[in-house]
Amino acid sequence: MSDVQFKVGSSYHRDDIHMMYFNKKVPKKGTGEWTTGYAHVPGTNPEIEDLIIFLNINIPGKTGHDYKNKFNEDEKTIEWYGKSRSKSTQPTFTNLKNKKSIGHFFARWNQEPYWYYLGVGKNYHFEDDYPFKTQEGKDTFVVKVISQCDDTEYILPMKESVTKETSLSSFAMEKYLEEFIVSNWDAIEDFSDYELCEDFKFEKKRKIRIKKRVNTGEIDIFARSKDKKNYLVIELKKGRTGDETLGQIKRYMGAIMKEFKLDRKFVKGLIIALDDDQGLRDALYQDEHVNFKKYIIKFELAG
Repeated sequence: MSDVQFKVGSSYHRDDIHMMYFNKKVPKKGTGEWTTGYAHVPGTNPEIEDLIIFLNINIPGKTGHDYKNKFNEDEKTIEWYGKSRSKSTQPTFTNLKNKKSIGHFFARWNQEPYWYYLGVGKNYHFEDDYPFKTQEGKDTFVVKVISQCDDTEYILPMKESVTKETSLSSFAMEKYLEEFIVSNWDAIEDFSDYELCEDFKFEKKRKIRIKKRVNTGEIDIFARSKDKKNYLVIELKKGRTGDETLGQIKRYMGAIMKEFKLDRKFVKGLIIALDDDQGLRDALYQDEHVNFKKYIIKFELAG
């Protein structure tokens, strides 16, 4: 498993994903895996790899094959298919079953080049010899895979004006840290001087955020001060993070300064993660333009 971290609900170009692993875009030649259904990526642990899985849902893939991939958002279940003549006994699938491979699921519902990250797979079930027709109409078979997405919930400290019941119920619906922050923006004290600076679009009657994209990637949350003078770039991490995140957010901040022709003092950065390490603390000690905040996980049982 590598140190790469994706955010559930965020969208990524194939080049973005490849860049996160190899620090370069998908090469033009010799990378067939990255232009089809799934790609194998060696991790920092030689015994565990990352499997990047691209799901076209209700649309044919680049090769013209129309796999009947499905994602149930309520139950967080995924139904997907191996390549032609695939079997559950092949290493791609036995490694998933034996937890020697971590499946990262990305999906799209149109031909746009961006893929939404669904999460990490778990509880895999395989069905061999599933009938399938090739692009040429020939009969073949594939392995059908049913799995679930790993799901983690996050809670940030709220103003006292937000009741415990409201914050918990809103959080249960939103599920994810990023969506929780956006949905409760006005109730989080740290953001009282800022307003979201993002657009939305509607796709299949669903309201979808359009995140701010710069030449070095996609900003998790982008905001502007209410007096229109300052900008805030927020980078979210699911777990513990280190000083490499500071480099990432400063690249985003630099891109914003260049785009809006701003002096450095008008662009602030905020890293939100479960925890930090000494390297990040030392790096932030020298940087007055970027701050760090922890989020708090709470679990409660209701009688």
